[in-house]
Amino acid sequence: MTQMYLFLGPTLPDFDGPADIRVLPPVVAGDLMRLPLRAGDVVGIVDGYFHQQLSVRHKEILALMDRGVRVLGSSSMGALRAAELDVFGMHGVGQVYEGYRDGRTDGDDEVALRHGPPESGYRAMSVPLVNMRATFAAAQRAGVCGRESADRIIEALRSVPYAQRTYRMLPSLVDEAACSRQELAELEAFCVRNPVDAKRADALELIERMRRPGAEPDRRPGAEPVLGAGPEPVLREAINRTVHLVDWELAARGRPDTDPDMAPYPAPGDLDAHRVLQLFSAAYPAFLHEERLRWIAEECAETCGTPGAPDTDAAAALAHGGHRGVFEADGDLGFLDDWLTASERADGVAQERTRLFLARSFRIRPGVAWEEPLLDRLQHTPGFAHATAIARASHEVESERVRRDAAYSHALLPLEPIRQLLIGLWASTEQDADIHALDRGFASLAEAAEAARPFYLLVHCGADLGELSDFSVKAPAVA
Repeated sequence: MTQMYLFLGPTLPDFDGPADIRVLPPVVAGDLMRLPLRAGDVVGIVDGYFHQQLSVRHKEILALMDRGVRVLGSSSMGALRAAELDVFGMHGVGQVYEGYRDGRTDGDDEVALRHGPPESGYRAMSVPLVNMRATFAAAQRAGVCGRESADRIIEALRSVPYAQRTYRMLPSLVDEAACSRQELAELEAFCVRNPVDAKRADALELIERMRRPGAEPDRRPGAEPVLGAGPEPVLREAINRTVHLVDWELAARGRPDTDPDMAPYPAPGDLDAHRVLQLFSAAYPAFLHEERLRWIAEECAETCGTPGAPDTDAAAALAHGGHRGVFEADGDLGFLDDWLTASERADGVAQERTRLFLARSFRIRPGVAWEEPLLDRLQHTPGFAHATAIARASHEVESERVRRDAAYSHALLPLEPIRQLLIGLWASTEQDADIHALDRGFASLAEAAEAARPFYLLVHCGADLGELSDFSVKAPAVA
C-alpha cells in the first residue's frame, strides 16, 4: 500500500485533509532519512525550517527519488527545492514554484515568514513576499495601484528583513518606494481586506496532486521528456552514496520517523546505542578486535589470494600484515610499544603483541562508514537492546534537566570527572587510558570523554551496565 507523507506548517496550519496522508511538521535536515519509505511512496514538501535548524538537504531528496519515492514540492521550502531539483525528477507544483523555475523570483527569503510555534497554530507575524506580490497584482487589477508603483514597492520590500514584512508597514515606504502616502495607504487598506495567499493555494494543489499517482511527467533517468512540463530532465546514473549521505543515514537509523520535540537534543537512535556500547560495555573491546581482524582477513582473501591461507581471522590478519609490508615477523618489532599497555609491553609473546597492534591501528578504507557493519552485527543482540534503553533513559534525564534549568547543557559538563569515570570502568590506569580508548574505537581518552557527556549523569548515578556485554544473536522464534 502506498504511504504518503506531507511536511506542512504555517502555509496551511488548519489543514484537516484525507486520512491517507500523514501530516508531519516542517521538514528539517535528516527528517527524510527517518521515514520508512519504499518505492512508490509519496512525499510532499511544503514547509521547512531554515533558520533555527538545518534545512533539508538536496542529497536527501535525491536519495529518496533514487529509491523510487515520488517527491513533490510547493509553496515554500518545497518550491525552492523543486526549482533546484526538478531536472532530477522532483515535481514542482504551483505558481510559487513556477516563479522560481522561470527566474521571476530569485530570493529564498521571498517565501519566508515569521510565525509562532505549532501550539499557536503557527500564528503568522509577517507576510511572505510571494504573497505580497500576488496581492499587489490583484490590487493592480482592481485599479488601486499601477504596475510601476507595485514594482517599486516590491523592490523596497526586498530590502526589509523577511520577519518585518507586513501590509501594515506599507505607508512607511514613502521614500523607498517613491510613492505618495495616500497611494500606499489605499494599497494597505486593500491588502488587509483582500490578501491573496499564493502559498496556501499551491499547498492545496500539491495535496490534490499527491493523491493522483502518475499526474506528473516521468523525469526519471531514461524517461521520455514531456513537452511543456518544465525543464528537460537530465539523464543520471544511480546517486553516489557519499560519505556524507551514509553519515546522515546512520544518524537517522533507529530514530523515530518524527521527532517533534527536537529541543534540547534529538531523540536517540542506533548510533547513540552503539556509543553506549563503545563507552561502557566490558565485552566491546574484544568484539571490535574480532571484527577488525575479520576485515583484515577478508581484505587478504580478496587482494592476496595466498594459497593455504590461515584458517583463523587472527592468523590471516597477521599474515596480511606481512604481505603489506607493515612488519616482518623476524624483524624489529620495537615500534609496537606505542600501541601497547605497560603490562602488554612486558609480555614476551610477539604474536599476541602484533595481533593487538593490528586490531588497534586498523582503519577501514576512506569513504566507508566503519560503524555501519558493526551496527548490522550488533542490532539483534540483548546488549544492543539494553544500550538502546540506556540511550533513551539518558535522553530523558538530559531533557528533564533542561526543562528545569534552561541554561543547562551537557556540553558544559567538566571533562575531568568523566575521564575518571571511564578510567575506572575500563579498569585502566591514567597512563594506559589512551590505549584502552583505541580498543573501543576512539582515538584517545579525551575523544571518549567528549562522547560520554550525554550519558554521564545517568551512568554516574548508577545505571545498570551489566547487560551491555551480551552480544549473542538470538535466533528468531519459529511459530
